[in-house]
Amino acid sequence: MRLEKLDGRTFFAAFEYGARLVEEKKNHLNSINFFPVPDNDTGTNMSSTLISTALKVQPTPSIDETFQSIARNIITTARGNSGLILAQFFSGLYRKMNNHKRINTREFAENMKQVIPYIYDNIEDPREGTMVTVIRDWAEKLPELASNIDDFVSLLESSLKTAHSSLERTREQLEINKKHNTVDAGAQGFVIFLEGIVKYLQGKTNDYNDLHPAAGKPGTEQRKGAVDLPQEEIDFRYCTEVLLAGDPDRQEIKTLIQDLGDSLIVVSNGELVKIHIHTDQPAEVVNRLRERGVIKEQKVDDMQRQQESAQKKGATTALVTDSIADIPRELMDKYSIHQIPLNILIDGVNYLDKLTVTADYFFDYLKEADEFPSSSQPTVDYVYNYLMNIADYYDSIIMISVSDQLSGTGRAFRSAQKKVQQEKNIDIYYVDSRLNSGAQGLLVLKAAEEIARGLKPQKLVEKIRKYRANTRIYVNVNTFDYMIKGGRVSPLKGRLANLLNLKPIVSLDEQGKGAIAGKAITGRGVRKKIIKKAQKMKEQTGIEKYALVHAEAENLASELAEEMIEVTGFESEYIMEISTIVALNAGPGAVGLSLLGGSE
Repeated sequence: MRLEKLDGRTFFAAFEYGARLVEEKKNHLNSINFFPVPDNDTGTNMSSTLISTALKVQPTPSIDETFQSIARNIITTARGNSGLILAQFFSGLYRKMNNHKRINTREFAENMKQVIPYIYDNIEDPREGTMVTVIRDWAEKLPELASNIDDFVSLLESSLKTAHSSLERTREQLEINKKHNTVDAGAQGFVIFLEGIVKYLQGKTNDYNDLHPAAGKPGTEQRKGAVDLPQEEIDFRYCTEVLLAGDPDRQEIKTLIQDLGDSLIVVSNGELVKIHIHTDQPAEVVNRLRERGVIKEQKVDDMQRQQESAQKKGATTALVTDSIADIPRELMDKYSIHQIPLNILIDGVNYLDKLTVTADYFFDYLKEADEFPSSSQPTVDYVYNYLMNIADYYDSIIMISVSDQLSGTGRAFRSAQKKVQQEKNIDIYYVDSRLNSGAQGLLVLKAAEEIARGLKPQKLVEKIRKYRANTRIYVNVNTFDYMIKGGRVSPLKGRLANLLNLKPIVSLDEQGKGAIAGKAITGRGVRKKIIKKAQKMKEQTGIEKYALVHAEAENLASELAEEMIEVTGFESEYIMEISTIVALNAGPGAVGLSLLGGSE
């Protein structure tokens, strides 16, 4: 079969087949993912980018129009370093197509070569021995090959030799790859993608046998358990991506946030800009970028937790909760607790609770907001993808959500649970905490401690439900205004309480529904009543743990903690700022006491 002219439909069919091969090999790519960080997701990110793009593209006979559709869609679907580099690659190619309906081998080869500077210019610190190296070596060789070859099948077959040789050299070019005697994961993924394109053009879509040896045979590396490789240090924890509408200057964007991390990539298709950075401050990244365009999407992956899951040698049960659970990062890290963010909508921008917005930023944004913010649960697809990404590394998963009476998060958890159990051989258990904030956090912490002690999942679920019955939260809300705006209290009741200067004690009943547990004229009066409730609980069930949460009121929380030492004889588990979602309803100045009683 000869192919002297390449049209849009033919290229897209080959693109789609290449994407399928990367999807087949994603677990292998994850297992050799060490650069830029060993978070075991290169295969997942690359396959997700390519497959999601293929589903959205509408190919036409015009090669120019098809590349345009790929460029427009891949920037929205791109995930991780590998996905962003692919987005750069195709965005650059579209800019070089010059309204071609069909293209010959020489034009194709020259366009490929010309896109290389575009890729390198948009990566803050391109490293040799990675995906960009293999793309460059392959693309620079194409014009030389095309000078004597006018058939695309022969051209791309010949070019694979260059790609394979360049891939093999990545084994020595990066110290981390040399250390583990492996090729670069992103580079391997790109070569598999090229192999898929060649296979399609050859008409060998059912023959995997002559793939490059380093890739192995697709579909054979599915397995359960940790990747048996040494854990490498991660310099910056969060892989953060932001999609902006418009076309701000890319260099200006890089200058604006480059001090916040590394692995910075900025890609534009003329209509949208995708920013990728590894950082410890995703909320600050978003805070700076929000002034440079309309934020369309945000994504944050916790690479440290991903690495722990993939290389876990301890607990075989994963513990998953949501961002309403107020529990400090150091305790979550100690027990490798997974936390799924809820969403908070501020003037049309959807932020990720505790990741791209924290209580500190929230109250500043609130002063500028045109409308009062709203919150929503994570989507079923988000939870499903999260669970699917960790399911291969654990024998079971326990999910503990915020009260069903307060949020639809539990429904999302249960829906995702059913879908994952249909596809994976794993036991997943769900518990409605009937709690929120610090009380939910204490219950999750108790579950984490029991998992660490080796308690089996079924027994643990039973025990957590018993503890749930004796766990309470009492919140001193400074004003009813936020609860009125958030719909938690009727305007009439709220305004009447404000008029009488009443300070409420907000709590939850046994079913997890919001309730007023008391009120007083002054804040000090409220705190006295909260202490009395703690004393009563100590007498009835005992107090095993307690914690303090607050919204811009650390001093008040510390004062209440001191009083609790007199009641219990021991210090609090922690004092921390509440989640943005809780702050949305409680308002600044709120202080909450959470109590975990005995399980009997």
